Amino acid sequence: MSASPLVRLERVGKRFGAGPAVLAGLDLAVEAGEFVSFIGPSGCGKSTLLRLIAGLGAPTEGAISVAGRTPERAREELFFVFQDPTLLPWRRVAANVELPLLLRGEPADRRRERVRQMLALVGLEAAAGQFPWQLSGGMRMRASIARALSVAPRLLLLDEPFGALDEITRDQLNADLLAIRERDPFTACLVTHSVAEAVFLSSRVIVLAPNPGRVAATISVPFAYPRTAALRESPEFLERLAACAHALRGVIPS
Repeated sequence: MSASPLVRLERVGKRFGAGPAVLAGLDLAVEAGEFVSFIGPSGCGKSTLLRLIAGLGAPTEGAISVAGRTPERAREELFFVFQDPTLLPWRRVAANVELPLLLRGEPADRRRERVRQMLALVGLEAAAGQFPWQLSGGMRMRASIARALSVAPRLLLLDEPFGALDEITRDQLNADLLAIRERDPFTACLVTHSVAEAVFLSSRVIVLAPNPGRVAATISVPFAYPRTAALRESPEFLERLAACAHALRGVIPS
C-alpha cells in the first residue's frame, strides 16, 4: 500500500446509541484505481461501513480519510449509488443525469454536453427523453450510474446496486460497469451479497465477520481488466470464487 491511499480507515468502530458495536477495529486502505468489494453475512456492517466512507454518518471510534480529508470535506470526490436507483420520477432521464451538475452550478452548455457524454457511455442516448417509469430495471440502474459519473467522482461507492435484478441482467450490468470504468476511470467500493459478482468486478475482495463487523479475510483477484463473460467459466475464476466462498462460510454464525 502507498503512503497516501485514496481511502484510509484507522481503528474504526461504530455503534448506534447504547447498542452493541456494529463495527470494531477496522484498519483498511483503498488505493486509487482499485475496485474493492465487501462481502459478509447480513448484519456484519457492510452498508454501515460504506456510509461512513461516504460521510453519511460518523464513526464512534477511529478516523476515516478520503483523498486526505474527512469524508464530509471530500464530498466532491465521491458519489454514492444505492440499491434503488433513486431517480426522480417527475424528471426525464437526461434531467436526472443532469441534476448533480445543476446542483454544483455548472453552466448550461457544459451540463448538456456532459449529459450527452454520460448517456452515450451507458448506452441510453435513445432514452434521454423518457421518464424513469418507462425504463426497465437495468436501464434505470444505468441511468443512476450515468448520474453518478456525471460529476467525474474519484471514488464510486456502490451499495448492492444490482441486488434486485435477475441474474442475466445483473451479469450484463457487471460487464457494462467495467467497460464504463475502462473509458471513464474511477476507484470503486462495492457492497454485495454475490460472491461471483465480487470476484468478477474486483481487484480485491474483503470478507467481513459479524458481531462486531471486522475484517476476517482479504482475497486478491489478479485478473487483468477489461474482463469478459468468458472469465466466469475459467478454472482460475472458479478457484478465486471457491476461496471467497470458503472464507465467507468461515464467518457465518452457526
